[in-house]
Amino acid sequence: MKSNLLLNRIHLIQSEYKELLLKILPKLKNNHAPEALDEINLFWFRHIEEVQLYLRTWFPGENSYVFTAATYLDYDDKEHLPFLLMGDKHILDDPLSKYVEIRSHMPLGKDAQFLYKQIGVTAEDNLKLLNNINNEIIILPLRLLSQSKDYNFLYKVGEKAFVSLFNDINSLNDYFSKCNSIEDIMCYACKDIGKLVKFSEDDDSSLPFDERFKTALLSTQYIVDANKPDSYNFFMFVYGCMQQAIDVIVSCVEYKCIPYLRYPVSFHYISLLSESMLDIEQNIATLRFKMSVAFAVHQLCDKSKLSSVCFGEFLKKNKIYNFNEKLFSVLAEHDINENSFLGHSIAKLVFNELNKFYSVLLDDNLKEEKD
Repeated sequence: MKSNLLLNRIHLIQSEYKELLLKILPKLKNNHAPEALDEINLFWFRHIEEVQLYLRTWFPGENSYVFTAATYLDYDDKEHLPFLLMGDKHILDDPLSKYVEIRSHMPLGKDAQFLYKQIGVTAEDNLKLLNNINNEIIILPLRLLSQSKDYNFLYKVGEKAFVSLFNDINSLNDYFSKCNSIEDIMCYACKDIGKLVKFSEDDDSSLPFDERFKTALLSTQYIVDANKPDSYNFFMFVYGCMQQAIDVIVSCVEYKCIPYLRYPVSFHYISLLSESMLDIEQNIATLRFKMSVAFAVHQLCDKSKLSSVCFGEFLKKNKIYNFNEKLFSVLAEHDINENSFLGHSIAKLVFNELNKFYSVLLDDNLKEEKD
């Protein structure tokens, strides 16, 4: 299939997806959400050949970014603008395609109303993107369709990373046989566990570790099971984050793209686990570098300034100015690259480049260069 025909087909699939979401939105917002989510996954699997062809032939590249590990993008809060600053191809890893898995792992008898509400919010946000972004961001279930067996070995990293948090524990079975309470966990915990584990965006690493865990128990709605021991809930917290991180890494390695992350917990675990993969997967160094730069852009950008012009004007001026290229050129001038970025603070450079782009957005004299 020629590239222009393939891209047209993907755009048509986006239109069909919008029609599906409009039809099943009432179901997604109430107790029929599981059936509606099944319809979404069936929709994607019906188009699996075209989508995977696009992901393998059109999308891959160091300037291709996927907005992932998020419950929704948040169009109303202008989250799409900093995302579009990075690279030249953009995918939203459809959060709806992962909710089936989330619902299946909820403890039996757990009230799912809050989850249905979130599913409805996500579906409505997807529709806003489909109605307003004009295919600048393509919604596809990247992680759902990650199927290559070539990278299955990377999934073993998650179990090894979890077990490495403890002394004298050699496997998951060993962990569950020796640990029951948070006191047991602390007894076997390695001395750096407070730095290695992050429970939430607001997790205060200066507090005692057991206190942080108990706070996390109170603030999490769908992972915790009050009828299970601390060892189970700790495992669900931490191993769940690690497996999500591995899922993102494997998908991005398979499709040769860069994860764009908003959530600090996801960034923490993907950074942590990808470090242990540097010697076994050649694309990891580039992924880690560009992911870290994109995360800094997201954290430091002023979305009110990015939205100071209409969306079309934003796209036009970014195309002329090429913020992504200028930012990485400045980093290179300071000898900051995939091999050295951990030894530098890039925040000031990112902040300065963002300020330059804000000025460009307000410059009425900016003209597209002629060939």
